[in-house]
Amino acid sequence: MSKRLYQIVARRIARMIEENSGKPDWRLPSERELAEELQVSRTVVREAVIALEMRGIVEVRGRAGIIVLPTRFSQIGFDAIDTDIGPGPFELLEARLAVESGAAYLAAQRATNYDIMELEECIARMQQEKDAPLLSEKGDRDFHMTIAGMTGNAIIFSMVEALWAQRDASRMWKKLHEHIHAESVRPLWIGDHHAVVAALRMRNPEAAQKAMAHHIANVINELLQADERGRFASDVK
Repeated sequence: MSKRLYQIVARRIARMIEENSGKPDWRLPSERELAEELQVSRTVVREAVIALEMRGIVEVRGRAGIIVLPTRFSQIGFDAIDTDIGPGPFELLEARLAVESGAAYLAAQRATNYDIMELEECIARMQQEKDAPLLSEKGDRDFHMTIAGMTGNAIIFSMVEALWAQRDASRMWKKLHEHIHAESVRPLWIGDHHAVVAALRMRNPEAAQKAMAHHIANVINELLQADERGRFASDVK
């Protein structure tokens, strides 16, 4: 299998760090600057930075940005950087956006009153899980799997289930969420879930598709912009 794009970008950033290791005033450019210089999206840069962070080469410190750790640069393990550690978190979210927005469209056509009640119960559980880490919210997963089940399409259900299983198994996803302050983003995401239910209740496929796409786009944006909005868990007092 060919390397994932974030692996290629991670290797280029590591090479940049190695080449500038002897310059005391040199700092690693910001994610935006790296994206422009390397001509890739910021989501790919963020995934590359996570991969480097997991290998002890850099550390993300809230508003301070990406800090190069005092590694012996001659010993940077480029082979380790090339090791496939699975799909990046934003790659997974893009796949979910494509699949789950379509699932919401079909679900709106086939929704029953019982389905709507099940979804409302999922949101109630999410609200009760306010002290739980974002990664351990069972109500959130159940909400999305319920919509997948509402389509009546076993293939769509298995695709959504597989994407969530990959999310739960992803070390990169867990690393990304270490920096996110749950209480800053949870109200927005719960509001998104209410909007999806409202569209499903009206049996409006277009509105349901749009609401689900808007929700997952919000997740992507909040995870990407957390540093700029001061929502890193380490920055919250």
